[in-house]
Amino acid sequence: MEPEAAKSTVMVVDDIPANLRLLEEMLTRRGYRVVEFPGAERALRAALRNPPDLILLDIMMPEVDGFEFCRQLKAEEVTREIPVIFVSALDDTSNKVKGFAAGGVDYVTKPFREEEVEARVGAHLRIVGLQKQLRVHNEQLEQKVAERTRELDVAYKRLLELDRLKDDFLRMISHEIRAPANSFLGIGEILLERCRPSEDAAVVKDIFRQSARRLSDLIEDATLIADMHSLEVDDCARVTLGRGLRLVEQALAKPRITVEEPFERNVLLVCGQADLWGKVLGTMVSLAACFCQDSAAVTMRGNWEPPHYCLRIALDAFCMDQVDADQLFEIEATIRS
Repeated sequence: MEPEAAKSTVMVVDDIPANLRLLEEMLTRRGYRVVEFPGAERALRAALRNPPDLILLDIMMPEVDGFEFCRQLKAEEVTREIPVIFVSALDDTSNKVKGFAAGGVDYVTKPFREEEVEARVGAHLRIVGLQKQLRVHNEQLEQKVAERTRELDVAYKRLLELDRLKDDFLRMISHEIRAPANSFLGIGEILLERCRPSEDAAVVKDIFRQSARRLSDLIEDATLIADMHSLEVDDCARVTLGRGLRLVEQALAKPRITVEEPFERNVLLVCGQADLWGKVLGTMVSLAACFCQDSAAVTMRGNWEPPHYCLRIALDAFCMDQVDADQLFEIEATIRS
């Protein structure tokens, strides 16, 4: 017995009782459950009430022939997916084409050969079984996708909320810490000025002022990050490369880093925030200064490479292996010198 036979129902529709008995005996021996009907009308009502897994359908029947019966089956949602195999003594091509056009999937000619009938019935029932498995799999997949989509939607909303809380926290910290930090740094400067001149005092002053500058930069960065998400497109303005470089030079005045650029400062227009543009350039220059033999001088070159304008900074004291290169843009990465 074929695996699909034990659970499959085959409907046989033929107006000749001898054909019904013969097909019923063949299919029952193979383990199928067989239901027989001598006419199309009763068979259609039965198929709509209890759809079989497959239908063996005679073409030449009185009142309603097999072609019309198949068209009626295919017009009903509950029966349109049932495979129909036509059986007939007519073996001409035109009838086969007409049967396929009506919705049939195969064609068996009389007199019946049991091996052929079983092979065709078994093949189409296996296809039906695979189609059912595919539908179940697709339904399960759609359900999993829907569940995952809901989970991602919840996670996204949570992420937005956490992002908002982060911005609020950074804004609060940057504003709340600014006043006490300024007071603390001011008092520190007063105390340092009262120290007697000495080599140790100079070292302490340098450490203190570097730390003060670092603290001030952190506060400014926190404020900048917190305010970035509130920027609107309408807030953007046209900023020249020269404007960005002037901001860089002002920010780098204390570290005494000079920027040498053999190009026209106002050649580039950027649509954006001047402070952010200056911050980007300043970060590039500061990092470059760390990897130049003469850390006080940074050479920046610019040229138009359609559709981009490229800024390049020469580094002569920078070496990176492949491991560091792969991790360069990871937030927690550190570059070994």
